[in-house]
Amino acid sequence: MNRPAGIGGWTKALFPWILLAVLLLLPKLGISDNLTRLLFITAVWTTTSLGWNLLGGMAGQVSFGFAVFFGLGAYTTALLMHAGHSPYFGFAGGAAVAMLASFLIGLPTFRLRGPYFVIATIGVTEAVRVIMNNLDITGGASGYRITEDQPFNQFEHYYSAIAAVALAVAVSTLVANSKFGLALRAIQQDEDAAADVGVNPFISKLWVHAIAAGLTGMAGGIYARRAAFFYPGDVFAFQTGISILLMPVIGGIGTVWGAVLGGVVFGIVEEELVVHFPNLHLLIYGSLLIVIILLEPDGLLGLLRRLFRLFRRKREDSGSPDADQVFWGRSGVEGRDL
Repeated sequence: MNRPAGIGGWTKALFPWILLAVLLLLPKLGISDNLTRLLFITAVWTTTSLGWNLLGGMAGQVSFGFAVFFGLGAYTTALLMHAGHSPYFGFAGGAAVAMLASFLIGLPTFRLRGPYFVIATIGVTEAVRVIMNNLDITGGASGYRITEDQPFNQFEHYYSAIAAVALAVAVSTLVANSKFGLALRAIQQDEDAAADVGVNPFISKLWVHAIAAGLTGMAGGIYARRAAFFYPGDVFAFQTGISILLMPVIGGIGTVWGAVLGGVVFGIVEEELVVHFPNLHLLIYGSLLIVIILLEPDGLLGLLRRLFRLFRRKREDSGSPDADQVFWGRSGVEGRDL
């Protein structure tokens, strides 16, 4: 009986490292420039998906305002690079400014609940976008251009994005498996009951909001450096906030690997839809989203779990290891803690 659990434990431990090794080795295999660009933007979106999932998936706080942190990270990185600092210092600065903004936004908005909180995050996003459109230091509505002395190196951008998504996975996993993560899930289930057993919902939400904002701001800085030119209507767009929210919903809200899967699907599918259906991509993407939500509320990860359970039932008679445990490192009845 111990052998399947052991196999599942090794599989769960090794899978992220194998995936990371493959992503690091891909450029050495001579992949095309277009594929490198696609993997880059997918990694950026996946980082934002993991960030939002900390707040929306684990704590149950649905925010439409993560475009604020993405945009602040982009502009902070650009301004720091323009001041002569390294891009990596700019990424860290973008994360720090986003975290600071998260406290300023969270202090008033986390006193609201349900639809009132959602409406507040939409209002903050639009307010920040309007402000940034009228700031001379950031170029206003005309946008901001990043210039670097060194030549463009797409692999440096690619590895920066991979490092960011690896950090986001590590942070998300640590939070999910910690007492802090347990407190967040208690808040998601019943905020008042969580407070009764010693959890401080307000402080917990503030801190997880800051962590999520930091990851999103870092992703915004990485995106801005490669884009070289961006404007408020792009990085602060309401559609950007919607996209960040939808990715973990598609993949499997409340789970680390669900957020990763959602980011990968969004990065690849969105790109293909825009290229092949430039006038209908939003309609097609929305229809696909509706189908996923109606057929499998737990997202694509939930669908994969169903397939593995079917596979497990077929193998039970032969005494083979539990497929759910082998891949996920857990049994099918232990809930969504990935």
